[in-house]
Amino acid sequence: TTTLSTFTTSSIMGKGGDAVPASHKASVNQKITWDEVKKHVTPNDAWVVHNHKVYDISNWHEHPGGGVIFTHAGDDMTDIFAAFHAPGSQNLMKKFYIGDVVAETLPKDAQQIAFEKGYRDLRSKLITMGMFKSNKLFYV
Repeated sequence: TTTLSTFTTSSIMGKGGDAVPASHKASVNQKITWDEVKKHVTPNDAWVVHNHKVYDISNWHEHPGGGVIFTHAGDDMTDIFAAFHAPGSQNLMKKFYIGDVVAETLPKDAQQIAFEKGYRDLRSKLITMGMFKSNKLFYV
């Protein structure tokens, strides 16, 4: 049996991982349901999911891309993150990590999961082919 801990909005509000109180640091790495993730949809209270991990990005207005980061609050941002960030960028997300999403609560149907897999496979093939490598001569 899995015991689920839920975070309350008031307990972890703030600038992502930087603002998680010391008392909550020990409880980071909790199991969080999708229903809980979906409650955190505003810039002041924003959680996102990347590769089944939950991140609190609340009030992170200094994000290099601006407020666009909040467009996926309360949702999975795995594919959109991959489209706009360099490989290795996910390492910078560690300070915002608060737990893992419970897979059994995933709100996606088989068709959506197959679509995402196809997209990710295509992106991997394009990377392998070098399609995302820039050529400095292009700008000359």
